[in-house]
Amino acid sequence: MKVIVLSDVHANIWALDAVLKQEREYDLLCFAGDMIDYGTAPAEVIERFQSCSRAVLVKGNHDDNAVRVFHTEDFRHAPAGQYKWVDHNLERMTGEQVDYIDSLPESAVFQADGWAYLVQHQYRPGSYEVIECRHAFEEHWRRHTPKEYWAAPRRRMVFGHTHRQCVHILGDGMEWLNPGSVSYHRLDDPDKDACYMVITDGSIKMRSLPYPREPLLKETFRQLKAGRMAEQEMRYFFYYFGDAPDLDAPLPNHDSVSG
Repeated sequence: MKVIVLSDVHANIWALDAVLKQEREYDLLCFAGDMIDYGTAPAEVIERFQSCSRAVLVKGNHDDNAVRVFHTEDFRHAPAGQYKWVDHNLERMTGEQVDYIDSLPESAVFQADGWAYLVQHQYRPGSYEVIECRHAFEEHWRRHTPKEYWAAPRRRMVFGHTHRQCVHILGDGMEWLNPGSVSYHRLDDPDKDACYMVITDGSIKMRSLPYPREPLLKETFRQLKAGRMAEQEMRYFFYYFGDAPDLDAPLPNHDSVSG
């Protein structure tokens, strides 16, 4: 059985499509949350996931925040200089798509090739904390899985959120993994590739591949010209998807790119 494990797509359809083109054949797609926000194509990403018939999907903290902002309608009234990518996303989504995001569960379980899996976006909400010992693993597993999963001899948890691709082995048959982000890496990691994992017959392989970042940059330049987007929001994008060396780099001259 082949399972594709993804997380943190963040409205980046170009990265998602690059992965799905590379991994055309699979038995199950596992997604660990943050479908939207901090990208520029939320509707297209949602549609792509909705078209996947064999998928286990959970909600992330950016998904949750977008739903909250939508219902407060703050995104409709963001003044110049305070407009954020979440507002940008919500202007490009339908109410039905917001409802779809809101309907995603916070956790899900499945079994494949003798392994029982728990899928969640975060270990502890509001933090980047991870599971460091078998005792914490056992407690979390029993709190979030049905009883028939408790005695499974081989167990794996899938987390997203940190954007750091890794596998932690805490004991025989006791592992947790993070596929990394399909979209962007943390500030201390200059890699620009899309990260994900493939699990074939229970064996985990870490994968990454390049994707076209130009569409995200083009929209960032458009927002720079419009003068509405918060400066820090644009700085993140010029770092994540462009060649800015850090977040302190001056914003580029908006006349330097056409379109």
